[in-house]
Amino acid sequence: MSVSDDRVADFVDASTPGLGKADLIFVFGSTLPEAVSPAAEAFRSGLAPLIVLTGGPNRRRPAHVESEVHAHQLQGQGIEPERLLVERRSRTSVENVLLARPLIEERLRSIRTVIAVVKWWQRRQVHVLAAGLPTVERIYAATWNPAGRADGRDYDRSSWTSSFDRPRIQREAEYLSKLLTSEELPALSRTEAGWVR
Repeated sequence: MSVSDDRVADFVDASTPGLGKADLIFVFGSTLPEAVSPAAEAFRSGLAPLIVLTGGPNRRRPAHVESEVHAHQLQGQGIEPERLLVERRSRTSVENVLLARPLIEERLRSIRTVIAVVKWWQRRQVHVLAAGLPTVERIYAATWNPAGRADGRDYDRSSWTSSFDRPRIQREAEYLSKLLTSEELPALSRTEAGWVR
């Protein structure tokens, strides 16, 4: 990878050094089943008592409601339905948070710390979560490696430049930079204990 590729990867990388105790685990909508693996792992480790699943009907497959599919997966792994909070209408990352917020606030009094489940290169979603849940002070990121859209091959931080998603990740870096520069999203700092305001 070139120096500029490393900079792009550093900038979009959502990961934090580790995970800690949190009020909830927040899963952004995704059509991919592996999106819930980090949530299940964090839940089983006792890091949070509740998993929030988001995502409405998929654009390409309207009968596929992302959050419901993920809820079914987790229940199939033995996680009780009462430990899941399911938002079923959102279509974007911003809507994931906006439409889940009233459900979260109805269930929990105070939300200070969240584990966000995101693709490794979707740091923007961490900022979107901070913007949509203003009481949150700390966000840990439980990241996962997606498969490329065009070829289905998994890629990670070390192999993203040879994936079909390379242009998408480069656009993501440009978009995130614009949103942070214009202060449309709150600034966050990556620390040893998660992303903090």
